[in-house]
Amino acid sequence: MSPTLEQHAEELGQFVAGADDVCAIAWDRKPQPRLMGAAGGCLRVFGVDAKTLRGLSAGDLFAGGERAARDLTEASDAESCSVPRLLVRIGGATQGQQFNARLTLRSVKGGTVALVRDLTISWGESDAILRAADLSRFASLLAHEIRNPLSAVKIALQTLEKHGRLHSNDLRRAEIAVREVGNIEVLLSEVLEFARPPSLSRVPVDPRGPVREVVEKLAPEWSQRGITVRVQVPERMSPVHADPTRLATAARLLIRSAALAAEEEGGGEVVVTLRELVPEGKTAKKKWELAVRDPGRTLSPEAREQAFVPFHPSRARGSGVALAVVDRIAREHGGSVLLSEVPGGGNRVTLTLPQD
Repeated sequence: MSPTLEQHAEELGQFVAGADDVCAIAWDRKPQPRLMGAAGGCLRVFGVDAKTLRGLSAGDLFAGGERAARDLTEASDAESCSVPRLLVRIGGATQGQQFNARLTLRSVKGGTVALVRDLTISWGESDAILRAADLSRFASLLAHEIRNPLSAVKIALQTLEKHGRLHSNDLRRAEIAVREVGNIEVLLSEVLEFARPPSLSRVPVDPRGPVREVVEKLAPEWSQRGITVRVQVPERMSPVHADPTRLATAARLLIRSAALAAEEEGGGEVVVTLRELVPEGKTAKKKWELAVRDPGRTLSPEAREQAFVPFHPSRARGSGVALAVVDRIAREHGGSVLLSEVPGGGNRVTLTLPQD
């Protein structure tokens, strides 16, 4: 017994299951062709589910109406083919909207079966990729054009500090200027990191190494500014499958954000804690956690909700990019990040990643 048109559509729909920009439809050969089968991502492509599509006039789906459906049937009778067509959404918020699609046609007993791909989704994804690449190139160009003159300014200021005959007030101003140049350099690095296309090079790594290296680099600078960075790590840790460079970036951004928060309150101690988490339950996976606690002003619940939104700073200083980058790094590794209130005052950002 030959499969029905509905069965042909169902079979094709199973083949493309999981793709929300593709669906399968089938219509008969009558003068006024009707949809006899539909399956797959019909809700996303046409705005209604497959059940609603079945029984409708095939002409409702095509910008050219019933004539377009009959022409496609004749084309598929000659040979299986793939053709572009203008279709119509028949439901949802975009009801009546025309859109570009590609139909892969096959003639079957009693009618035609077609695989329908909504090209607007593919074009939208391609456009998003191109925009991301443009953003990355723009950020790199901007950083390059700013960093070169900024480096010259920094060297000139440092020379004045060491060899210039400056009064104490002028020397203090030069120190402040050098510090602010450093803050601009950090901001440029954060923007570059945010614009960087996702890329991981995972290797077995002891997470204590990248974290300790970051602390050793940052602690002296912040010590001069009245901020103590203290690190707490276990004597041993199991290796994790991660990108050590990205781990170091996350640690650096978290520590700097915490140090800025402490500086706003006049100083204090930033505590960096690294530990392995004991899995709960037989099926639970091993995880490890990097927590950075600051003694700054406790953020409101509303500010904590917005903290990971790019370019939405929750404090007087900072770009609002750092935590967004940390969140991206966490998701790249299949982990998560949480900003919480510390009892007694302050905030804690916790980065949790799977052990393997």
